[in-house]
Amino acid sequence: MIALTLLEPWRLVLLVLPVGLVVFSLVDAGRKPSRRMRFSSLELFDGLAVRPSRVKQSVPLVLVVLALGAGSIAAARPAYEETDKSEKAVVVLAIDVSLSMSATDVAPSRIEVAKKSAIRFVDNAPVDTLIGVVAFDSAAQQIISATDNRDAVRRVISRLEPGTGTAIGEAIFASLDTIAAAADASGLNDAGDATVGTIILLSDGTTTTGRPDNEAAAAAQARGVKVNTIAFGTPDGTVVTPDGQTVPVPPDEQALKNIADIARGESFTATTEGALAKIYDSLGSAIVRKTVTREASGLFALAAVVLMFIAAVLSQRWYRRVL
Repeated sequence: MIALTLLEPWRLVLLVLPVGLVVFSLVDAGRKPSRRMRFSSLELFDGLAVRPSRVKQSVPLVLVVLALGAGSIAAARPAYEETDKSEKAVVVLAIDVSLSMSATDVAPSRIEVAKKSAIRFVDNAPVDTLIGVVAFDSAAQQIISATDNRDAVRRVISRLEPGTGTAIGEAIFASLDTIAAAADASGLNDAGDATVGTIILLSDGTTTTGRPDNEAAAAAQARGVKVNTIAFGTPDGTVVTPDGQTVPVPPDEQALKNIADIARGESFTATTEGALAKIYDSLGSAIVRKTVTREASGLFALAAVVLMFIAAVLSQRWYRRVL
C-alpha cells in the first residue's frame, strides 16, 4: 500500500471551498419558496418540466464537491516514495575476528561457521547489490571495498582468521566509511542526500577497545545507515588465551541489541549454524535502498477535471444548463 505525504500541507485550507459549498447547498435547499403560482386549469401544466428526483439534483453537486476536494489535495502536492531501481544498494558485512571467534561451541568453530554463512549471504544477495567486508578484532579494517565482484568477496571472507580484542564501535565507523566511499563513487550522494546503505554486524563479544558502540551507532543513525546485528555463539563457549587460561566467551546480546535499536536495525541471536544461515537469508530482503520522491499532484488534478466535466455534462443533460 502506497503511503502519501503532502509537500505543502498548509494548502489543504482550500478544502474550505467544498465544505462551504455543501453548507450553502443545504441551507439553500431548506428555504421555502417565496412565491407561489396559481393555475386556473390543469391544461396549463402541459409542457412544464418535471421536477427532477433528489438523486438527479444531488449528483452534480456531489461531483463538484469531489472535484473541489481533489483539486485542493492536488494543490497540497501529494507525494510518495519508491525504491530507485536505477541505483545499486550497498551492504557491508562487519565480521568479528576476535580470539573468542575461535571457540568451538558451534562446530567446527564460530569463525568457520561465520565465514560459511557470510559467503552464503554473498551467493544469495540481490544482483543489484554492492558488498563490502570489514573485519575487526582490536582494530577494524576494510578487507574489500563495496563491489559487485562476488568472487573477490568470497575469497577475502574465506581467508579471515581470529586475532585479539574486540572493537565493535571501530567496525561500525569503518563500515560507514566503506558505504560512503561506494556512494560517492556511484554518485548516490550527488544531491547531498544521506548515505544509503546497510551494515550487517556479526559479533560474539563485548567492545574492549576503540570508540564506544553507542557513539558509532548514533553516527550510523545520523547518516541514514541501518545496522543489523547478530550475536553469535552459545553461553557455554570458551577459548584458551595465549597464556594458557580457559575463559568463557558468551555473546553480549544486549550490547548488540542496543546498537541495532539506535541505528534503526534489527538484532538477532544465533547459537547454531542453521540459525545463522536463516538470519543471513532473511537479511537479504532487508537491505536499505535509495528512495526517490514522486509527486502525485497530476493524478488528483486530472481527477478534479474529469469530475467537473461529468458534473457539467449531467447538468446540461438534465437541466439544459452547465451547472
